[in-house]
Amino acid sequence: MWPFTRRSHESPESETAKRAAEKSLQEAQARNPESEAKLTESHRVKEQLRAHNRANAYSDLIEGIVLDRLNDGRP
Repeated sequence: MWPFTRRSHESPESETAKRAAEKSLQEAQARNPESEAKLTESHRVKEQLRAHNRANAYSDLIEGIVLDRLNDGRP
């Protein structure tokens, strides 16, 4: 016969940990729409910056060509 009895209930620490995990999950789920909105805005700004940088690169290239032609290739 086994001299130790089995616990039929969970420990108070595990109950506290389970409640804390559930609360954390609920808080994270509540912030999800806000996080999604910020992520979408971040992607939009990133694409705008990329387009702006690309336009500046073309502008600099054209400006270099025009200035080179105005100077007839002289430095």
